[in-house]
Amino acid sequence: LIRAYMVSAYNLSSRDNGSDSDPYLKLTCNGKVFSERDNYQLDNPQPDFFKKFEFEGKFPGSTPLKIEVWDYDMIFGDDLIGTTICDLEDRYFNMEWQALVEKPIEYRQLYHPSSAIDQGTVKMWVEINPVSAPPGTVIDYDITPKPPYPLEVRVCVLNCKEIPMMDAEGTCDAFCRGFFDSKVDS
Repeated sequence: LIRAYMVSAYNLSSRDNGSDSDPYLKLTCNGKVFSERDNYQLDNPQPDFFKKFEFEGKFPGSTPLKIEVWDYDMIFGDDLIGTTICDLEDRYFNMEWQALVEKPIEYRQLYHPSSAIDQGTVKMWVEINPVSAPPGTVIDYDITPKPPYPLEVRVCVLNCKEIPMMDAEGTCDAFCRGFFDSKVDS
């Protein structure tokens, strides 16, 4: 059982005139194809995918995992942004890779046949496990994002010390200012 966990992509090249690409994934392995065309992300060069794809294969003899990122285009046809190929047999027969309990996250460059320069990067990891593995011996990760929920944050300033007096009257009109960065994971 081959599982490809697709986390995100970044710095994707634009295939649209005047705007960013509308990326989606297409994965192919051992004759099975997954296309996320219906789930394209409008004008997003840094898409988050958080999806798992499963394939079956036999070793030796499995075909490589082909990962393509496409730009959705309703009128003129979709354009390939870039491709990366994962050689599954190299992993399967590598004892060091097999010995890892948690497989490493990979940052794979995407390439297009018309350019020697990478067209972006895909963040992902791959696991290969026996289909007949006993229950509980193989972790099936759920990487779907947790739904957001509202929070209220309260900050209480109880006391201040050694604030210099800045006014002509020898007083200080002290105040506190706080900032919340919603893009930082906590």
